[in-house]
Amino acid sequence: MLGTTFGGNYLACAASLAVLEVIKKENLMQNAFELGAYWMSELKKFPSILEVRGRGLMIGFDLPEELSNLRKELLFKHHIFTGEAKPNTVRLLPSLAVKKEETEMFIEALSHELKSIA
Repeated sequence: MLGTTFGGNYLACAASLAVLEVIKKENLMQNAFELGAYWMSELKKFPSILEVRGRGLMIGFDLPEELSNLRKELLFKHHIFTGEAKPNTVRLLPSLAVKKEETEMFIEALSHELKSIA
């Protein structure tokens, strides 16, 4: 059956409403605000990180060129996947439902790798 591009999709609308209800019920926007602020303050404590910026849980931090292997080390040694923006920005885009314990695991792995690379 052929529909129309802008005709609407009832299933997609129902799914969207369900997602919005979960976001509200589980207070995920407040979680993103609080953990994002915590995460950025922890990242700013590392002297080898040049700049930290972000909003909520969308966080980016810049590294000097000599630490360009950091993402690879986090992935292969700690199974932590991060994004990147060229030339030297590491991007963090976790789930809105991320827990503080998980952010602390990242900080510990990052600390370990920054010490071993430097």
